[in-house]
Amino acid sequence: MSFLRVASTIANRQCCTLAHQQTAVSQTLRPRDAGGIFGSNQNDSRKQLRPQGAEGHSARKLSHYQRELPSGHIPFSCPEGRSLFQEALRSGQMETYFYVAEQFQTQAEPTYCGLATLAMVLNALRVDPMRKWKGSWRWFTEENLGCGCISPKSVEQGMAMQVLASLADCNGAATEVMYAPSAIHNSKEAKEFADFFRAIVRETCSRGERQFLIASYSRGFLGQTGDGHFSPIGGYHEESDSVLIMDVARFKYPPHWAPLKDLASAMMLPDSETGKPRGFMRLSAHPKTHAQKISAPRKPLEVRYLPKAAGQWIAGSLLEKLAEDQRKLRNFHSWSMLALSRWLSAVEATSPGILGNIVVVDDMDLFMGIVQQIYSRSELFRTLCKSYAELQALGFEDSFPALRIHECKLEDCQSLSDAPQTCGELWILFLLLLPQHLRAAVSEHLAHPNLSSEICKMVRCPWALPMEALKETLHFALPAKQSCTRWAGDGYLAFGPQPTLGTTGIALVPQPAHLGQLRIC
Repeated sequence: MSFLRVASTIANRQCCTLAHQQTAVSQTLRPRDAGGIFGSNQNDSRKQLRPQGAEGHSARKLSHYQRELPSGHIPFSCPEGRSLFQEALRSGQMETYFYVAEQFQTQAEPTYCGLATLAMVLNALRVDPMRKWKGSWRWFTEENLGCGCISPKSVEQGMAMQVLASLADCNGAATEVMYAPSAIHNSKEAKEFADFFRAIVRETCSRGERQFLIASYSRGFLGQTGDGHFSPIGGYHEESDSVLIMDVARFKYPPHWAPLKDLASAMMLPDSETGKPRGFMRLSAHPKTHAQKISAPRKPLEVRYLPKAAGQWIAGSLLEKLAEDQRKLRNFHSWSMLALSRWLSAVEATSPGILGNIVVVDDMDLFMGIVQQIYSRSELFRTLCKSYAELQALGFEDSFPALRIHECKLEDCQSLSDAPQTCGELWILFLLLLPQHLRAAVSEHLAHPNLSSEICKMVRCPWALPMEALKETLHFALPAKQSCTRWAGDGYLAFGPQPTLGTTGIALVPQPAHLGQLRIC
């Protein structure tokens, strides 16, 4: 680094950290802010880990409208911060920044740092929430990330890293979680973890793929007010060994550059709620979202990958709409017309675009053959098809397509695409393949527990077993009730050179016996 660059750096840092010259005030209460609830025990190990220069920061006058960063942290927008950005960009270590910057947001509540970070990363990953946000738009926010017993209300007192990882997986991300070790600052183990973290940061920030890092760290260790906090990493500057923290608590601290080794040490402090060290996680799109784009061999029907949180929302929304419709007495001359009107009304209220992306036609020719087999063998299917046509003739639910496959000549059906909305028979078959609790909510005539399996057995071709598997997948995707998630006592998320992805997409290695179990709800 040249003499002029050193002089410029010193001058700019003095400009960006002017508040360090403020006089201290005594007995100032610390407000409950973006991390103050997450872990506030000031134990001896924290004092040992606190870096030089951090002492005395808590004695400064606290502001409730933005705060100055501690020494060594460089605001992103100041001249030195911009210079670091330009150099990191030229070195290829800012590839993930632009994806995150597109979705950058401020947390909506003081304790929503984890939810805001996760919503931002999921949107940057282009994960489809498969549930409505406002109007017909689908989008992740802090308010719609709930899954099972995890909800924004349940994390008002903060959340542990395990909970955030489980929430990310439930909403459709593949998650690798790496814990920091329980070590003292500047120890050999701490240095090894910092080297490991640095390697992951370099790899992730230099790749053009949409992969993102979320850090869970102690603000207090870095000399900032508050304690536990989540924020994404936006980039890496090699020469200064600094990372860009895209702080979601922008009402408090701006995005800033921080020394990587200090951030790594800030992860080693234990969370007071779990007793475990903090760490970081790497998120990418779930592998199943890529696998579904290429289907080999092609199948007549396919249930697309549906994140757990989306499935819970869809099932709950359908039940809610069906319960509302139950109170509206409709006079139809047959139970089948009433059942179909209730089903299509619930789909319309939930969104045909969302449900139409769950069960899709992969090969129209094969699907037509299956529909014709079911039609010839199932009186129930024929009855529903007849009622569907009668509803269409009455102009009811005209936003749904007409029947187009039964007794249709092949040359007349060539124009059919693989979208569910082009074929009325698919909506009827979708209804019959629903889990029992949803079918029963539509009509008591469809409540038999074996109805879906009986429909699948009518398919007499090589696709009979795949149809049964499709039905089971649909039953799993639209659960009858929300269940709490548990972290098993025989698995531990930790840092290591080659994390192994488990079936949930979360890296698992053997867990030390003293850590026990953690129930996240």
